[in-house]
Amino acid sequence: MADGFAKPMTPSSDSHLPDHVLQMSPPADAAPLEEAFADSFVLFNETTRRYMEAYKQLEEQFEYLNVKLEETNRELRISLEEKDRVSNYLNNILESISGGVLVTDLDGNITVFNRAAEAITGRSQEDVLGKSYEDVIGLDAGRDNTVLHTLESGHGMQSKEKDLLRADGRTIPLGFSTSLVHDNDGHILGAAEVFNDLTEMKRLEEQVRRMHTLAALGEMAATVAHEIRNPLGGIASFANLLERDLATDDPSRRLVRKITEGVARLNRIVSSLLSYTRPLKLNTHSVDLLQTVEEAAAFFEIDLERKQQAVEIRRLFPDPPCICPVDTEQFHQVVLNLLLNATQAMPEGGTIDLEVTQMSDTDGDWVLVHVRDTGIGIDEELLQKLFTPFVTTKEDGTGLGLVTSRKIIEAHGGSISVESSPGDGTCFSIALPL
Repeated sequence: MADGFAKPMTPSSDSHLPDHVLQMSPPADAAPLEEAFADSFVLFNETTRRYMEAYKQLEEQFEYLNVKLEETNRELRISLEEKDRVSNYLNNILESISGGVLVTDLDGNITVFNRAAEAITGRSQEDVLGKSYEDVIGLDAGRDNTVLHTLESGHGMQSKEKDLLRADGRTIPLGFSTSLVHDNDGHILGAAEVFNDLTEMKRLEEQVRRMHTLAALGEMAATVAHEIRNPLGGIASFANLLERDLATDDPSRRLVRKITEGVARLNRIVSSLLSYTRPLKLNTHSVDLLQTVEEAAAFFEIDLERKQQAVEIRRLFPDPPCICPVDTEQFHQVVLNLLLNATQAMPEGGTIDLEVTQMSDTDGDWVLVHVRDTGIGIDEELLQKLFTPFVTTKEDGTGLGLVTSRKIIEAHGGSISVESSPGDGTCFSIALPL
C-alpha cells in the first residue's frame, strides 16, 4: 500500500455502537480502488510539477521577451529621435534658404512650402499644404512653366523666368528651376520648384540700363549744347531786334514772337537734357521736410495767382516735424514739377491734396509725400511709360521732368510711384528714408 494513506477503519467487535446503527463490512474490491486513487494522486503531483516547471519557463521567457522589448523600444526611440533630429536639421536648412521651395506629390498636391515661399507668394503654409498646385499657384504663366509640366514630361527646367500673381494681386517676376524628386530606390515621389523674386534684380537692371542711356545722352547733350545754343542765341537776338524795328500794329510781330517762343522752348529742352544727363551731386542736410514742402507749395501758389488759375492746394500735414536728410534745392524742384503736372491735368481748375505722412516697415522708417489731383487721369498705356525719357502728353513738354524727379529721389535713397486712372485723378507718391 502506498505511503501517506491511512488504512480505513473497520468497526471492532468491542465497539459499543447503538443497536440501531447498521454495521457494514468493507467491499471486497476496496484494495484496487485505494491503489487507483494513489496512482491518480501521483499523476496529479507529476502534472502539477510539470505545470510549475512550464510556468517557470514561461516566466523566464516572459522576462527575456520583456528585456528584448525594452531594448527594442529603446533602440526604436533612439532611432525616432535620430530621425527627428535629422528631420529638424533638414527642415531648418529648408527654412533658412532665401529662395522659395515648393514640392508636390505625383498628383500635383503641395507637400512642402517653406517660409521664403510664403513671403514671395503671399500665401501661408496652412492655406497651401495638401492643396493642388493649379488651385493655389495657378497657371497664369502657362502650364509649361510649372512643376506640373515636370511631372508630366519627366524633365526638369533650369534658370527660367516667369511672372507670378501674388495673393495680394501684385504680379512679380520670378526666376525658377524645377526637378523631379526620387526615393532611395529611384522611384519618383513628386517634383520640386525652387524660385526667387527678381523684382530687385529687375530694378537694378533698369538702373543700369538708364545709366547707360544717361551716359549716351550726356555725350549727346554736350554736343547739342555746343552746336545748338550758340545759334539759338543768335536767332533770339535777331528776333528781338526785328520785333523792335516793326511797328506795333504790324502783323509780322506775331510771327517774330513765335520765333522767340520757339527759341525759348529749344533752350528749355537743351537745359532739361543737360540737367537730366549731368551727374547728380547732392548737398544734403537734415531739415524739417514739412517746411521744405510748404516752401515749394507757397512759391507755386504765387505763380497760380499770377496766372489766375482756379487751383486750390490743400495741406494735409502731421503735427510733429519730419526731420529728413535732403538736398533742399533738388527736392523743391521735384515738388514743383509734381505740382505743375497736377495743375496741367486740371485745365478747368480743381484741388491738389499735398499730404505728408510717416510709416515704418521691415526696411526702416519712411516719410511719404503724396501729390493727389482731381484731374483727368492717365490711361494705362501711358502710365507704363510715364518715367521714360521724352515721353510726354504736353505740346511744349520735354518728357524729362518726371525722369529727372525720379533720378533726384532715388539719389536720396527713396522712390517715386504713381497711381491713376482716366477720370479719377492722379496721385504721385514719394518715399524717403528717415
